[in-house]
Amino acid sequence: MRVSSSVGAMCAAGLLLAGCAGPSRVSRENDRLRARVHELTKQARRLEDHNAELMARIHQVRAKPPSIRAEVLDNTPHVARISIGRLSHARDSDGDGRSEMLKVYVKPTDGLGRFVQMVGELAVHAAILPPDAEAITIGRITLGPGEVRGAYRSSMLGTLYAVTVPIAVPEGVDAAECTLKVVFIDGRTGRRHTDEHVIELGRTVSSAP
Repeated sequence: MRVSSSVGAMCAAGLLLAGCAGPSRVSRENDRLRARVHELTKQARRLEDHNAELMARIHQVRAKPPSIRAEVLDNTPHVARISIGRLSHARDSDGDGRSEMLKVYVKPTDGLGRFVQMVGELAVHAAILPPDAEAITIGRITLGPGEVRGAYRSSMLGTLYAVTVPIAVPEGVDAAECTLKVVFIDGRTGRRHTDEHVIELGRTVSSAP
């Protein structure tokens, strides 16, 4: 399924309608088209996650001949996607107006979009991206399988992995935000999953798990 071609067709249809219908009818048609685009985008994402999980199964089978039933293998969940939680934030623990750490929440999901525990290596890289200069790394951390397991949390924030990343913004650098990149390498399949997210350095939270 190609979302881009569907979206283009809908936009063309919307323009034709605009030439021969009143404002209210055009507005209703635009609302319908936006809803359809949103649904197509969701369907495309579900298909991508399903394919990612199938690839993980293939890698696992190739790595070691299975000694368990195919039905069990087919229904074993694998990480298909990781997402950085929107509640990830910078923290100023000593109140000096400068953030010293980032709290990063990572949620892995399987091919059905459900939370699934992950086993492997998790790396977090925080950098400032000036518009006219090279990226400036302000924090980086890599967790091994045991540390990833220890980062598991289930609380009011939901079920996720919480990672603390110490950061240091160089003197003379005035930045309102930084870009996070999280990379997970599945320990069972070797597959690589990534996500990126922008965090405001001025936004601080006094307490979090």
